[in-house]
Amino acid sequence: MSYINSALRKLQKEEKTRYVSYEHIVTAPGKKSESSHKLLTIIGILIVFLFAAGTVVFFHGLDNKKVPVPHETRLPVVATPVEPEPDTKVDFKPHKTPAKVRTAREIDESEALFAQALLQQREGKLEESKKLYRKAIKIDKDNVQAFNNLGVIYMGEKNYKRAIISFNDALNIKHDYTDAHYNLACLYAKINDVPQSLFYLKNAIEFNPDVKKWAKNDDDLKSLANTPEFKKMMEKQ
Repeated sequence: MSYINSALRKLQKEEKTRYVSYEHIVTAPGKKSESSHKLLTIIGILIVFLFAAGTVVFFHGLDNKKVPVPHETRLPVVATPVEPEPDTKVDFKPHKTPAKVRTAREIDESEALFAQALLQQREGKLEESKKLYRKAIKIDKDNVQAFNNLGVIYMGEKNYKRAIISFNDALNIKHDYTDAHYNLACLYAKINDVPQSLFYLKNAIEFNPDVKKWAKNDDDLKSLANTPEFKKMMEKQ
């Protein structure tokens, strides 16, 4: 009996000693697992927090960021022309250039050229005369005599268009210049434009009654001789 008790005590002692020797192996993994679990939980919470914070920051940035909107391409607008009403009249006032102030030297030079041109004209040197008249006009654009005499040369050459221009240039400078009115009367009579010829002849007579004496014996006005208007002008005192 004592043998048996002794054997049982020995066995219990050995069994207890066996568990004690392996005690650190059994309990250590349990503690480590619990610590790891806590660490993973903390890391998970941090990750979730950081993700949530990043999401908030991201969407907040989208709200504040100005996204550029492309400009709409527009075709150029072409205005449709508006036609004026039939009864609408537009009066245009021509711009008048201020007259150039002529110096005494320019006037003298222009008159000297005019005298030379007149001499050449009387001698029949018409081309040279025209050149001198043009030079005189270039220096003094108000030289009505040069315009008039240049028109007489053109009329003699039957260049009626340029002659009319020259006579009208003279009248634009001096509207009551008798010679230009009379020469236009002769020109229109030569081309059988009786109304225009009578018009300018009447003007010339009004500015200078002595024109009647010229007109009575002027061959250029023969086409007017038998008209009642011409006879009336010649008889009128």
